[in-house]
Amino acid sequence: MAADELQSIAVVVYGEQIGRSWDFIRASQISFRSPLMRRARGVEMGSIESRIADVAEHAVFPNPISRRAFMTVATAAGVALGVGGRAGLASAGPLRGARPGTAPGDVITGPTYCQVTTLSNDFFVAFNDGAKLFSSALGLDLTTLEDDANVNTAISQVGNIQTAGGQMMFGTPATEAQAEAVIRACEEAGIYYGSAYTAPPFFTPADAPTWIRFLTPPSVAIAYQTAKALMEEVGGAGTIVHVPGQPGSSADHQRTGGLLQAAAEYPDIEIVTTSPGNWIAEDARIAFSNALPSISDFVGVYAQNDSEATGVIAALDAQGITGKVVTGFDGNAQNIQLIADGKQFLTSATIGGVTAALLGVAVFDALNGVEFALPERFMFQGAVLVKSDFAGEFLENIYSGDLPFDWEKMSRALHPDDWDPQTLLQPIVPADFFAEAEPGDFELNPAWEAETANIEATATEYRERFAAGPLVAYKDSMVA
Repeated sequence: MAADELQSIAVVVYGEQIGRSWDFIRASQISFRSPLMRRARGVEMGSIESRIADVAEHAVFPNPISRRAFMTVATAAGVALGVGGRAGLASAGPLRGARPGTAPGDVITGPTYCQVTTLSNDFFVAFNDGAKLFSSALGLDLTTLEDDANVNTAISQVGNIQTAGGQMMFGTPATEAQAEAVIRACEEAGIYYGSAYTAPPFFTPADAPTWIRFLTPPSVAIAYQTAKALMEEVGGAGTIVHVPGQPGSSADHQRTGGLLQAAAEYPDIEIVTTSPGNWIAEDARIAFSNALPSISDFVGVYAQNDSEATGVIAALDAQGITGKVVTGFDGNAQNIQLIADGKQFLTSATIGGVTAALLGVAVFDALNGVEFALPERFMFQGAVLVKSDFAGEFLENIYSGDLPFDWEKMSRALHPDDWDPQTLLQPIVPADFFAEAEPGDFELNPAWEAETANIEATATEYRERFAAGPLVAYKDSMVA
């Protein structure tokens, strides 16, 4: 092939038009594992052909379409690239991890990683169970990682995934600091990532190309409705014991905010807050039990999640205390059973396993070339407020066996024409979401300025797409 054609390919890959700027390479979202590539700046390396082959072998492209386009151009130009990308081999071959039973290169699978705080928490267990189900359905090899809410552990795990060649990860960072650290680490490693519940102020997927999706319930709205229902149930007067969750978590802050918003409407309600329950039943049991001697009387308990509600109920049972109204969040199966049994008053069911699947499937889709609009990457997940009047029905419909969702149909890569999220997803308006945040040194990415119309269109599309699955019966009453 002509030297100028090879040079054109080299210009695209290396950014030589603008002085070999690594800023260009970062902007193009191509990262490199090869030490040779990392030494490339200002260094004369071998032939252009060998440089192109090195890119084919070691570059982490933003999506498979980018890699395929590069491979196609390079092959057409006369550079023979094999499965590993080395020059001199016969053909491009199938993409790594092609799914068994599909045509070579049709679907990229491989390992995927689920990162949770601890499997001592019922929600995280449910989250991981959903991860197992959707991974199996999509032919992915799942590994679950517990980070114990430790930032260094979480970042180390990202490094291990990179070393192993992994490209897909999703999880539930415990704090805003951990969320940003993991997102940045995944970006540096070229790992597609999805996360739930916790996002630092003014930080959105517009700021991190490989952060494919953020999901959270509309926690303030749900918390307000939950707290208001609790206050109405206790007659609008008395002491309510508040058991907070994990300090530093967005969801914890938002659920407290919803409680205080409701309490402002009930002047005869007093809120007494315990030490944090850290999302864990045993921590909540201890925090609640330790607070009881200083509380003369109380009418209800506002636990910041269902695991904490379980711990509170255990403490009430142990001390023979009855007639107290207890609320939680998340919709864990055991808590819905507690509602059916009359021990818990209310929960908001988002279903952790569905959250995991929606994140993991989005990461899988991105790896397979699906391009998500910005509003699709920053979304509320709808919740069903479950009380005793239909708790038994909800248990039967959702939790009578494995979660009854069509995991493959959630995927736009596998179902480009008839994909269905099977729950209500609503784009988040960042300016509203971060309205109570202190600006500090951060500001909202200007990419959002042009997204007003897209947010509205995305909301309409996702509501219309939600047409099947066990939650569709509750669609019109979901909070999102």
